[in-house]
Amino acid sequence: MEDQDVRTIAALQVAPRASWSLIGSVLGVSPVTAARRWDRLARAGDAWLTVHGSAAVMRRTSMAIVAISCQPGEIDAITQALIDDPYAVTVEQTTGACDLLVTVWTAGIGQLPEYLMSRLANLPGVTATRTTLVTDVFKTGSDWRVGQLPPEAVKRLQREAIVARADGDGGLAADDHALVVALARDGRASYADLAEQIGVSVATARRRVAKIFRSGAITIRCDLARYLAGNPIPVTIWADVPPAQLAAVAAAVAKLSDVRLCAAVAGTQNLLITAWLSSLPDLQRLETSLCSRVPGLAIAERAIVLRHHKLMGRVLDDQGRSVRSVDMGFWGGPA
Repeated sequence: MEDQDVRTIAALQVAPRASWSLIGSVLGVSPVTAARRWDRLARAGDAWLTVHGSAAVMRRTSMAIVAISCQPGEIDAITQALIDDPYAVTVEQTTGACDLLVTVWTAGIGQLPEYLMSRLANLPGVTATRTTLVTDVFKTGSDWRVGQLPPEAVKRLQREAIVARADGDGGLAADDHALVVALARDGRASYADLAEQIGVSVATARRRVAKIFRSGAITIRCDLARYLAGNPIPVTIWADVPPAQLAAVAAAVAKLSDVRLCAAVAGTQNLLITAWLSSLPDLQRLETSLCSRVPGLAIAERAIVLRHHKLMGRVLDDQGRSVRSVDMGFWGGPA
């Protein structure tokens, strides 16, 4: 990518709904130029905005990582069956002990067993599933940055734009679900477009969007195609950490720049890490670094992602470009 494209994405990662006037001023270009750059990236599917529940919402709902083993020749059919599934928010084809890793997100833990038994286990060609429940989240993809802006630019964006509150309780009224879904389809949709979609006035749409941001209920993140990111190899690592050290270890792991997801899990292991790496040898370096920094950490399993078919509600092509969005189902209740 051109440096200006990187800086545009970096600005939107800080303040995804900032005005083009503000973004252009921060980047030293005209508002028209900033908007045109983003429009080119978005139209090509090279970059996009994803709206999903915040870490606070993740802790109150139910998220699980499901490893799926498939019969030979059935991976494509199973993948296609999951692409438009609103509860299978991420679908990855991997190496290792399973063929697919699926992130399942439902409104509550009570809905998860029925979904796993009635939906995933009954897909033709599925030979086995293994479920790991996410119990806490220390870092998500919204915290990952493609590049660094000057500190004063970041502070200005955070001060002058509507930025999702990181420490909110995540409370969301039932009548706000439709607004969140509309934002998920287009994170930079105008207030006029949002008002038309949910049947309210523009002033009401503006007020309710601000309220949702203040509540800490949503995260809006700016993602980009892996081939443009400079670190095109995603990996997932399962590790064991002494329970008394789990929170401290997870907080330390979350600070690593390559790490996009760090979560405590309830399964055979108790820590799950997802990172985007520049090359395959970087996996060994990452594992060596983790084990040397954290005495007692034991890596139990790793999987290299061969392809993201879907990433947090976004269907991707074979280059990791966004093709379209699929509404996430956990906002709407039972699976």
